[in-house]
Amino acid sequence: MESYNLISEPWIKVLDSKTNSEHMVSIKELLQNAAEYRQLAGEMHAQDLAVLRLVEAILITVYTRIDQDGEEYDWVSLDDRMRVQAHDEEISSLSFKKALVKTWKSLYQSGHFSQAVFDYLEKNEDCFDFFGEHPFYQVTAEQYDSFVPDKKKIANGSGTVDLMQINRLISQSGNSVAIFAPKSANRKNKLSLDELVRWIITYQNFTGVTDKTKVVAKEKMSNSRGWLYTLNPVYIQGKNLFDTLMLNMVLFNPDQDDYAQQRPVWEEDLSEYVKKRLTQIKPDNFAETYTVWSRLLHLEWQDGMPTVFSAGLPAFDSSNAYDIEPMSTWRKNKKDGNYYPATRQLSSIGIAMWRNFGQYVDIEGQDEFKEPLAVEWLNYLKSKNHAMTNQLVNLHTSGIISNGGATSLMPAAEFNDDLRIEADVLFDQTENRQNAWPQRIEEMVDLSQEVGRKYYGFLMEVGRIRFGQQGAADFAGGKSQMFYDNLNEPFENWLSSLTGGDDRDEKQGIWKEELRKLANKTLSDFLEIISPRDISGTKEAESNIFIAANKYRAGIYKALNKSK
Repeated sequence: MESYNLISEPWIKVLDSKTNSEHMVSIKELLQNAAEYRQLAGEMHAQDLAVLRLVEAILITVYTRIDQDGEEYDWVSLDDRMRVQAHDEEISSLSFKKALVKTWKSLYQSGHFSQAVFDYLEKNEDCFDFFGEHPFYQVTAEQYDSFVPDKKKIANGSGTVDLMQINRLISQSGNSVAIFAPKSANRKNKLSLDELVRWIITYQNFTGVTDKTKVVAKEKMSNSRGWLYTLNPVYIQGKNLFDTLMLNMVLFNPDQDDYAQQRPVWEEDLSEYVKKRLTQIKPDNFAETYTVWSRLLHLEWQDGMPTVFSAGLPAFDSSNAYDIEPMSTWRKNKKDGNYYPATRQLSSIGIAMWRNFGQYVDIEGQDEFKEPLAVEWLNYLKSKNHAMTNQLVNLHTSGIISNGGATSLMPAAEFNDDLRIEADVLFDQTENRQNAWPQRIEEMVDLSQEVGRKYYGFLMEVGRIRFGQQGAADFAGGKSQMFYDNLNEPFENWLSSLTGGDDRDEKQGIWKEELRKLANKTLSDFLEIISPRDISGTKEAESNIFIAANKYRAGIYKALNKSK
């Protein structure tokens, strides 16, 4: 039987830290040499995030069972495949958290992963073969047929998905042609085996809803979108891949007192997994969330080419899922009081990460705010590990935004951004919250956006002069992004320059002066090219470009000096 085992076969793209060259490595090679690689380097950043979460699921599974010395923890009992047979439900929160933090510290200080993770991979290698009895992230033909309606069985040839749709750089369905695809028409439906593996993993995470086949269910259900598709992700980018994997290796929820048994999807009995998904009950552990399926996929091979059969699974309940999803920001629904993932929309594509600073850290110190667990975990580690003091933290986001169409949710844009800030600044524990760095930074974010709104108001006035009331909004909307384009890099540089020992007022004053200069420069650049109509103005607008510019300058002065 053909074999392509992801543990030993090269399929993950990485960048070498020293040469910046691209390599293809297996899971085993990646974990053995993680410190030598700068980062994952797949076809798109969203794909790298999907692969990162898969690797994190392996690490979290192992190191919540086995300690830094290769011994199983006192509260768990493992079988010969290193899977949990039972665990002590009476284990105290203090005991298991102390032990898991000790393991984390030991691994981080050693600079490499221990033998335990490779032992686990060896004992479970059948789960990572892309072919074979347990095809990775797929089901067998018999399993597929047992879950779908008779008319959708494999022999009928329906319910297939083209490779060019699974490839999220193309995402071409049978109904519409992807005109600006990175592949020519005769290459769109062709993928090498390593590409196919990466895209299958990505597709499970970023699935739209164009496919019609569903698993058989007692009650009416809709196909779920990929779980990552519903998130505004945030994770930590380290100085190398080992650092990234360690900083995102959330071994427990600091806010919970119960030990959570980690169960990635490959450890689940498939029939039981599908039954559980049909109940739409959310996962209860990180490893399951990181490896959750949106589709049952089966690949039929002929002459080296796969035909992909796909059957939809229902979405699980996403309300208050902050306990089992570390890599997301959250929004509170005012109607039901629940928290849901803060899904990105196309309208937010130009908004840099710093402008949403308050989504990533608890500004007010209020219980109602749901901080991303990846950020909370980092804060917890800092409180237990003084070596992280003064360390620069790189909060990172990447993903895919859909077109918003309820019947397709096809990929429309990819986003990728980061926010660099010192740990002592991000997690400033100053007793007076009004003087703590997060609050001070949020004030500068608000001030910057207030000045941005004043620039938008200036553009609206110019738009009314040039195009009348009807065309003003389109003009202002198209031009206002220029203000933030000029602001993004300076603000990010100011943010990364802050330290825990800085004088807050002095540093805020530095940014205010920088903001004043940038706001006036943006205006000056705009005024370099004006028309006679701008100068004369119109009766309807009751203004001209110089009056509008003076209002804007006055608005800048008022905003920057109101605190005085």
